[in-house]
Amino acid sequence: MRYKIALDKLAKKNPKITLRHLDRKTILIEGNSTSFAFLGNLLLAHAEASDCGDQFSPDGAGSKLFSKESTLGVYLHRLPCNEHELKGPKKK
Repeated sequence: MRYKIALDKLAKKNPKITLRHLDRKTILIEGNSTSFAFLGNLLLAHAEASDCGDQFSPDGAGSKLFSKESTLGVYLHRLPCNEHELKGPKKK
């Protein structure tokens, strides 16, 4: 809950995060100090949330958090989870 309060305060400062591919194996996360404080508190708030999953996208929910240069979104999924089965590349 304390992180939610911090998120609300930081959101008023209009944080903008850029999330895009830097190369084939690296994702770039770019922003100013307010943006990184927001992102850090977002992760901490997710750790305490009742739901195990949350999604933010430059073209959808949470789009105000992303800069115009963002080409990727983010899906946060806390484990263990019995409610969601993520579909994607199989782990090696």
